[in-house]
Amino acid sequence: METHLMSAHFCPQCGQQTFTSQDNNRYQCSDCQFEVFRNVGAAVGGILVYQQHVLLVKRSKAPAAGEWDLPGGFINPDESAEQALRRECREETGIDPGESLQYLGAWPNQYPYKTLVYPTMDIFFAAELHDKPACKVDNSEVSGFSWRPLSDCAELKLAFPSAQQALSRYLSLSQ
Repeated sequence: METHLMSAHFCPQCGQQTFTSQDNNRYQCSDCQFEVFRNVGAAVGGILVYQQHVLLVKRSKAPAAGEWDLPGGFINPDESAEQALRRECREETGIDPGESLQYLGAWPNQYPYKTLVYPTMDIFFAAELHDKPACKVDNSEVSGFSWRPLSDCAELKLAFPSAQQALSRYLSLSQ
């Protein structure tokens, strides 16, 4: 059973089961008046393209283990979205997408991990690679990769709806 991050309703300050929300965003304890906001986590994804082929990675762990995805991950504190994407791409594939990242858009997502569901805002960039890089798969992050022709990507199902939306946006802009 998945639990949304703030649905336990126990106050983190006084421990009483008096932590409620009227809007699923602002939570307040009726005993001690402690207040907290349910903010989203920030994540990035990249559409790396070389000669009309996009790099896909196969996820090696939950959520969506075994499904195709775009390289990316969560943004660390004190890191820009672009820095995070470069780091995640290097960690997962050994590829540095370079400095010429083009912003595609951002979409909300749900990231179920273990028994919690984290709300995220997934920020996507595209990068045209001038040389075909050699991929070095980090099996703790991804179990494989594939260079797919852009012409075959319209019907492709990716692990997360936000990645699907980013790929669709990229395909519509590149026509």
